[in-house]
Amino acid sequence: MTVRSFALPAALLLVAPLAAAPLRAQGVEYSAGTMHYRLSSHTKGSQTSPMGSQDFQGDLKQQLTVNLTRPSKDTVVATVTVDSLSLESSQGKPDMSELVGAKFVAYLSPTGKLYSSKAPESTNPMLAQVTEGVARFLPSYRSNLRAGMTWADTVSDKVNQSGMELNRTVVSNYKVLGDTTVSGEKAFKVSRVSQAKAAGTGTTQGQPISLESASNSDGVFFLSPKGVYLGGRQNDGIDVKITILAQGAEMNVKQSTTSTIEAVR
Repeated sequence: MTVRSFALPAALLLVAPLAAAPLRAQGVEYSAGTMHYRLSSHTKGSQTSPMGSQDFQGDLKQQLTVNLTRPSKDTVVATVTVDSLSLESSQGKPDMSELVGAKFVAYLSPTGKLYSSKAPESTNPMLAQVTEGVARFLPSYRSNLRAGMTWADTVSDKVNQSGMELNRTVVSNYKVLGDTTVSGEKAFKVSRVSQAKAAGTGTTQGQPISLESASNSDGVFFLSPKGVYLGGRQNDGIDVKITILAQGAEMNVKQSTTSTIEAVR
């Protein structure tokens, strides 16, 4: 059994020097409209099992169209369309064409807290992972952003990994590093550092297994005072232990991913 975990991106932009007058904002909320994004990520890692060890790597590229509407005061609906998607890995180039054109819908608070999400029906094994990445594509934040501001959030939820439902807890720490200019638009630069743990049991490839994972993430994102997400960058690391219950055999996966997201006008 082979397990891979290619995460969806989060991005690097070339930014201008800090603006002379610091931004201060009250009530920053995601604004209705349509934006296009170019995403890329590079993953490398290793997998060890009683059968030996193996290194792997992969490059994921995609383009998304994100349409935001505001049907009520407390809800933003994000409809994300996959315009293009390709994955090249050391194991080959899987066919991702089924997911091109797919639409994912996420229901969010005005500041990006995820309420729920819906994905198109598909038997493609990559769908669950794409859905997870798309649902959390837009970062969450606090509405009264200002330089030096810090806060922390803890989220406990369920995620799908390799066909299993896992219980996951994510602790994230944020800091507004200051303000900058991205593609000619003023923006807040926000740091986000997260740690996550997940665990669960299930069946993969006909084998009853248990899975435990621990991950960390360190990155920044850019948000305009008008509530427009302008991209960011992110580094992720994850350690996964998989136990094949019938055999008592363990498989360990270590993986690191560098991701970028760029807003495309």
